[in-house]
Amino acid sequence: MTPPRSRSAANRFLAYLVVLGWHGLVIIAYFVLLYQQSGMRESWGNSPQEDMLIFGVSVGAPVLLGTLLGGLVLLRRLLARSRINSAVVLGTAAASPTLLFVAAVAGPALR
Repeated sequence: MTPPRSRSAANRFLAYLVVLGWHGLVIIAYFVLLYQQSGMRESWGNSPQEDMLIFGVSVGAPVLLGTLLGGLVLLRRLLARSRINSAVVLGTAAASPTLLFVAAVAGPALR
C-alpha cells in the first residue's frame, strides 16, 4: 500500500469549506423551518415555534457543535490517510456526523 499523495493547500482549504458549508446549510434549514412555524398557535402551552426554539438552543446547538468538532477531526484524519483526492468528497464524508444527526432528528417527523 502506498501512502496518500500530498494535497495542496487549496484542496485542504476547499475540504474545510465543504464541511463548514454543510453545517451552514443545516443551520439555515433549521431557521427556515422555524420561520415557517411562526404563524401557528395553539390554545394551550407553547407554540410549535417556541418548542423548536427551545429544542434548538438546548439540544441542537450543543450537538451541532460536537458534530462540527468531530467532523473537523475526521477531516484531518481523512486528509492525512485517505487516497481520495476530491475535496468535495472528503468534506462531505467529514460532515457525515452532522448529516446523521439531521437524519436521526428528522426521521420520526417524516413518518
